[in-house]
Amino acid sequence: MKKYTLALALMAVLPMFAANGYEYNTKTEGYYTTRPAKTNSYKKTTTSRKTGGYNNTITNNFYYAQPAQTSSYVVTERRPVARPVYEEAEYEDVYVAKDRKKVTKVTESYSSQERKYFLAHPFFQPLKGKFGSVTDLSYANSKFNFDILTGTAYDLTTNPATVLATGPVYGVSGKAETTQFAVKEDVSVGLSDSVALILMAQYDRTEIALKDWSTGDPNESVTDSGLNIFGIGLQNRFVDNDKWIAMVSGYFQHQRETANTFIGELKVGYKVNRNTIYGLGRFGYSDLIEGDTYGAYVKDKTGDYMMLAYKQDVKDVIYVEGGVGIFSVLNKYFTLNGELIYGYYDWHNQLSIKGAVGWQPGDMFALNLYASTALYDSAKGKKLHYIQYDVNPDNWATTLAYTAGDYKIKDYNEWKIGVQAILYF
Repeated sequence: MKKYTLALALMAVLPMFAANGYEYNTKTEGYYTTRPAKTNSYKKTTTSRKTGGYNNTITNNFYYAQPAQTSSYVVTERRPVARPVYEEAEYEDVYVAKDRKKVTKVTESYSSQERKYFLAHPFFQPLKGKFGSVTDLSYANSKFNFDILTGTAYDLTTNPATVLATGPVYGVSGKAETTQFAVKEDVSVGLSDSVALILMAQYDRTEIALKDWSTGDPNESVTDSGLNIFGIGLQNRFVDNDKWIAMVSGYFQHQRETANTFIGELKVGYKVNRNTIYGLGRFGYSDLIEGDTYGAYVKDKTGDYMMLAYKQDVKDVIYVEGGVGIFSVLNKYFTLNGELIYGYYDWHNQLSIKGAVGWQPGDMFALNLYASTALYDSAKGKKLHYIQYDVNPDNWATTLAYTAGDYKIKDYNEWKIGVQAILYF
């Protein structure tokens, strides 16, 4: 008998770390995430404070609050009054007139500048010796309706197993649904201004249900919860100037009793005033540590189980993603982020969209609300394999039956919502 992996939805194997980032600067500490910009790298605001107003600008995703103040002071030399001066001589009067001296007036303009880095920026990384924290609370749902197409039932009490029945199956359909609530924590420390170490852990509660049977059979579900993912990784923001930004990342994740996963990611962005337009690519490889089959698996208290397999006789799972995104600064406090991703997920392909709204009231804290959904999925219409194991079945004169056959996915949908609390210290 094969062992089967409870793939608490591949959503747990796939990367659930936050694709968010931050950059930070304070005047008092005197360092920047980028090399010091040339004098013409950013917009310069010079304002005479005639009415007490301010002039704020946003350039390259950084908010500049410039209360441009103008103070004047006058530097003058002592101004003797130009008047006739008479000197007496023994033989004649001499008239001497002093020249008018120049008056020099100097006006000095100065401004104070606040430079704010947005923590929800997708190129997120702490500087040397600094720490970042992303706490991600999410709820995800994936579901599909299916039809049972064929089946072959075996009596496992005989040796070898004998066939009880085989042929097409009519009028049997149901729904498979997976839900997951997860809390993921990523802690990062800057090893240098361009390299950061990431530590991650995830607690999740995942439920897989087979329900809404056309035959009237009761719904069955299985739930698993606990600290299921641990990981470590490195990020290197190897380009960051007034126009371009680029980051490469590598991670290792261990999913308890399921898989070891290696993830690589590359992001390249182009800065246009308030926006960063970027492209991204990700590659993931998962080594299944228990079993050679993965899919939606439900087992009840009697020992009966059913698996709607996605793939069988495999030792690993591969996925590849590519996409584009844009990060926009709306004002000093709010940001927007959107991504369009197309991915190959080993047994199906998917086009998905993700949107996020960030709120950052200060320099060290931000909230990022996000949601994603599938726009297209190739799982619809696929014919895959299922397995059913019955202890004391009602339909057969045996105490142990095993049924295998094909099922067809009628439709497929998934979505996810979440909030991230981001800290920098």
